[in-house]
Amino acid sequence: MSAPLPNILLVMADQLTAFALSAYGGRLTTTPVMDALAARGHVFDAAYCPYPLCAPSRFATMAGRLPSRIAAYDNGAEFPASVPTFAHYLRRAGYFTAISGKMHFVGPDQLHGFEDRLTTEIYPADFSWTPDPDEVASAERFGAGTSTVENILDSGPMARTMQIDYDEDVAHHTCREIFVRARTDDPRPFFITASFTQPHDPYVTTQRYWDAAGEAPPPTVPFVPLDQRDPHSRMLFDHYGQDTVTLGEAAIARARRAYAGMTRHIDDLLGAMVAALTEAGLLDNTLIIVASDHGDMLGERGMWYKKTLFEPAIRVPLIVAGPGVSAGRTATPVSLLDLMPTLCDLAGATPTTPMDGRSLAPALRGDALPPVPIFVEHLDGGTAAPRVMVRDGDKKLILSEAYPPIFTDLAADLLELTLSQTPDPHLTWIAAETWDLAALQAEKIANQRARSVVRDALKQGRQTPWATLAHAGERRLHTVRAGDRFPDVERAGYLRYRP
Repeated sequence: MSAPLPNILLVMADQLTAFALSAYGGRLTTTPVMDALAARGHVFDAAYCPYPLCAPSRFATMAGRLPSRIAAYDNGAEFPASVPTFAHYLRRAGYFTAISGKMHFVGPDQLHGFEDRLTTEIYPADFSWTPDPDEVASAERFGAGTSTVENILDSGPMARTMQIDYDEDVAHHTCREIFVRARTDDPRPFFITASFTQPHDPYVTTQRYWDAAGEAPPPTVPFVPLDQRDPHSRMLFDHYGQDTVTLGEAAIARARRAYAGMTRHIDDLLGAMVAALTEAGLLDNTLIIVASDHGDMLGERGMWYKKTLFEPAIRVPLIVAGPGVSAGRTATPVSLLDLMPTLCDLAGATPTTPMDGRSLAPALRGDALPPVPIFVEHLDGGTAAPRVMVRDGDKKLILSEAYPPIFTDLAADLLELTLSQTPDPHLTWIAAETWDLAALQAEKIANQRARSVVRDALKQGRQTPWATLAHAGERRLHTVRAGDRFPDVERAGYLRYRP
């Protein structure tokens, strides 16, 4: 008789770089719950997101496809209902599927294979964050969905914020659903995705977590002067408004300390879910997967946030613990695109549609994982033309038609201190086999222009929102909706400590 299929809990943070975590040798903060899962589970030392931006990375991860292959060009791109996701495959294989928290779905389908939505989405579901199709360099740098470094000046302790409220709601509903599943007569195993919004900027946490974080170490790579930066990094300096704000050492230290506190908060919420599984008697048959949609530069090189292809922005945690998982670490580079085929493999589901990732189940069983090229895309929002990355072994190449190539040997230069403009021939060939960059630019612009027509038309007359409210109480939560400027809503959600 075959063993029962495992329950699966996928926990996603937002903008959490692997380099910050103690499980990855980071010095910024300790995460006891993640560390415990890493000790009894399997850690992928070099896991990459498919795109250093929220929505495209999440869509691609769920679909197991490169973002460009599902038109996930930017944070305002639609995630088509016809694209199969890991939730569809697991649901078809007999799983109960539920989403709690942020997946940044854009479009009228706000489920994408999940049977139940336990919370509302935190960001707009419509096309309001579609970038200007004719954006050049930083002309539209302060769009509604763009963070600017003025947020860094807010860093520190706060009684409440939009993100704190949201993430605690996500954890609460996830724990409650775990107990519901333990009491139900439904024989199906469950697949629950719990997706948080911290430690995404602004870097604001409670006094408890601010105190727990303590003084933060400075960035490993100090500020790189503008005249010594590559052209794209110089453009991002303007895109994020660093030309309008001076960030001194104290502001940088406060931002990194608050980020550490936010990460500790997420670790505690993860601990609450592990405790719920334990109390419900479900822990021994539940796979727990911890990941993040992308990383954060967090002051390294003098850079912040994402939209770059340097390692801190694209290297993410990937930890798997649970039944049948061999404790250990895999150094071979992997991608979040591998989650789709891995989940199908673990759940006994048979994929019948194309996927760009491969199953990591052999590594979870303790077998060696053969190396394959790893791909990352940055297609819009802070770049004048698509930028793509190929990593094969220790060699890494970044290409774009708008910027010079960047080649790095990560074995000798993990901090990417020396950036060669001489591309590696083998990696160049792999990139040419994967992308037609000129065609990709044209397709992206055409898609954005079409979405802009739909966006503007749907503002006229009777409006039917795509966003869904999972329960009435969430009408009192701060969320970002159509027409809102992200930083403004964040600030409106601040509740400052009062004497």
